[in-house]
Amino acid sequence: MACELDKYVGREVPLEFHIGCPDVLPEEADWLPVGALRAKEMNGTWDTVDGTTDDSVGSLRSNLATYQSLEFTADGTCKRADGTLSNQTALTKHFYSPVSTGGQPVVWLRMTFPDLTFVAFMLLTECSRSAPHDEVTTFSITATASESPFGIIVTDTPVV
Repeated sequence: MACELDKYVGREVPLEFHIGCPDVLPEEADWLPVGALRAKEMNGTWDTVDGTTDDSVGSLRSNLATYQSLEFTADGTCKRADGTLSNQTALTKHFYSPVSTGGQPVVWLRMTFPDLTFVAFMLLTECSRSAPHDEVTTFSITATASESPFGIIVTDTPVV
């Protein structure tokens, strides 16, 4: 018998990538796990403008949304071989030498929570590795959504 808990931990939220063009949505088989992650975060924001005029009711500002931003960050450990090491290596190489995408370090990223799945074409904005003398070697990436014909895709995660 398997019990289903009402909460979940972060390791149940995979982050996957696909190196491709903005006008071609990846197929299910195209997605690759980023690697051995310890933390991943999604942050969405809207830029706003003030549309307040002198007829504002209750002296409240009239704010309007203009542009949406979505950022994914992740950090994990570097391993010699773990089944996803080549994926982590490929993503790092693509950041520093994005030849296959016209010189832009862009990728499709997908973060799957138990309730919602987020997919976006994103610009890799940061990529780092840290190798302290007596600690595990780590890596981190940051990506920001970029324009594509698909925008930000948010769907219900299918129940498996």
